[in-house]
Amino acid sequence: MKLSVRTLLLTLYFLLQTSSPLHSASLSPKVLLIAKSLIGTKEVGNNGGYWVERFQKVTKSPKGAQWCASFVNFCLDSAGVKGLPFTGSGLARTFATRNKTIKAKDVIAQNMTLPPGTIIVWRRGTTPFGHAGIVDTWQGKSGTTVEGNTSSGLKGSQHDGDGVWGRKRTINPTSYFRITDFIVY
Repeated sequence: MKLSVRTLLLTLYFLLQTSSPLHSASLSPKVLLIAKSLIGTKEVGNNGGYWVERFQKVTKSPKGAQWCASFVNFCLDSAGVKGLPFTGSGLARTFATRNKTIKAKDVIAQNMTLPPGTIIVWRRGTTPFGHAGIVDTWQGKSGTTVEGNTSSGLKGSQHDGDGVWGRKRTINPTSYFRITDFIVY
């Protein structure tokens, strides 16, 4: 009897998760679990080391390249996500240009709750450069993320740091380094 109740509850959970309009893929929680398992991984030297090079290999990025988008692509690839949102690029903004996105202003305006595993993208000024990470929790204008190539605290580079860290983030549309897009898959 206990087994059938447990099976029923797991089935209902799965159906609720996959029927949500903002959560169509059952792989996004797996992506987040993979990302969280890598928290505390630190680069060796500047953008190097065993794990960083494994992340970069997925996107064919050269050694020494910034690796936040490579980290996100590695998590997607490791979870078995095929096709989009995988970009195969080490450039973070590629997530926003190759995928259907939810704009940060809409997330704030609608006070959206985004599902775990959603991809989050930043932009630096008007440049094509930015940063990418994976949402852990998100409600309205703020939430928590797991990001590669960031710093662990408030000090240090937030887009070219030393490791994989959990972060608290807030959407600030007027900031030079700002959250612009979310990709739900």
